[in-house]
Amino acid sequence: MKINVKPAAVSELKKYHYEPGQGLRIESVFIGSCSIASEHRLEIDEKRPNDDLFIVEGIPLLVSKKSQENLHESISLDFNPAMGYKLTSAEEIYRYDLKVEKA
Repeated sequence: MKINVKPAAVSELKKYHYEPGQGLRIESVFIGSCSIASEHRLEIDEKRPNDDLFIVEGIPLLVSKKSQENLHESISLDFNPAMGYKLTSAEEIYRYDLKVEKA
């Protein structure tokens, strides 16, 4: 998996403090219903055994193997003060208005 963190998102994410063993989790959870949908979240969390750790621009990013199944091979994270974080790939926009939460 390749994660591109745009300069505006890098600037914002560097404002957070990550304890040893922590990172920013990019979570994509499949929601079973009448239609195919996924919920996306950003949260500061502890690394779990089934997570891959990516260090991008000095920012520790955690993505579980399960979340990687719901995301494309290459994703981007951007930030706009008016719209929050935006998670995208070349193929689709996953979600606007993401906020970083504590797990």
